[in-house]
Amino acid sequence: MKAFLDSLARRRAALLERSAAQRGEIAAAVTDIRRISAAPLLLGASAAAALLAASPKLRGWAIRGWAVYAFVRQLAGR
Repeated sequence: MKAFLDSLARRRAALLERSAAQRGEIAAAVTDIRRISAAPLLLGASAAAALLAASPKLRGWAIRGWAVYAFVRQLAGR
């Protein structure tokens, strides 16, 4: 019985240690998110880049949109 209780105590200690490490990681992630949320333009650009990288169809439309935008800018500049 004593060996079983010692085993439970060791397992509990390991779980508590892992829990403390996870809380530290979560706190670091929250700090990063707060820092990122201070720059919404960068956050939007990163989300757009992730979407473009994930979807080939969306990438094609983004390229077409960019080409139209460049063409309109060129016409407006004349």
